[in-house]
Amino acid sequence: MILSIASACAKFPCARGRGGIEDPFWQKAVEVAQANKGWVPGFRVLKIEIIDKHGKVEQSEEALLDFMSTENGDAPAGSYVDPSSLDIVGKSPFEPEFQKAISAYPTGETNNVEGKQCIMYEYVWQREDTVLTGTAWLEQETGIPVKTEFSENERAKAEVSPRQHVTVVFWSESYDAWFPKRMIMEIEAGFLVFGRSVRITVDYGDYIKQNNSIISS
Repeated sequence: MILSIASACAKFPCARGRGGIEDPFWQKAVEVAQANKGWVPGFRVLKIEIIDKHGKVEQSEEALLDFMSTENGDAPAGSYVDPSSLDIVGKSPFEPEFQKAISAYPTGETNNVEGKQCIMYEYVWQREDTVLTGTAWLEQETGIPVKTEFSENERAKAEVSPRQHVTVVFWSESYDAWFPKRMIMEIEAGFLVFGRSVRITVDYGDYIKQNNSIISS
């Protein structure tokens, strides 16, 4: 995957951090993220589903959580997932501080995503102990990020770890109101047996900004 993206970057302008080649449309998404720092969700609705090898839901559990539960050390998602991974606000590939570690290019594909006509990008995010490979859908008219999907490509440690695929859907009303509204984390193998997997869905709501205005989505 990384080699194919590196090859594609020779053909398409890549979106990089300072000092690299900048894709203007990707930079619009970075500007949107920069303008929307400070949004904090008031609560989250957490749903955990155990899925058998045939795709049937064996068990389902749902809970309404505030963010204090994680800060107090509770682990509402169970032992198979790090609770901190549920806090995704400010951790998108569009945040300005991450751009030096990210390369991205437009695939040329367009599609209707969440009711908006979007352009598809592929990206690679070189993090400290993980390489994330993913796709991002940017609204064609504005560059506002609508959706991302990513997976872990490799780990620094050679431990056997669960495979995770994460989808994040964003809500936006304008350049000044943009934040995650849903995350879906699909976990396979590792700690699971008999072909079971786990799907974790988190819906975020009642966002509050520093000016104390509240938006429910």
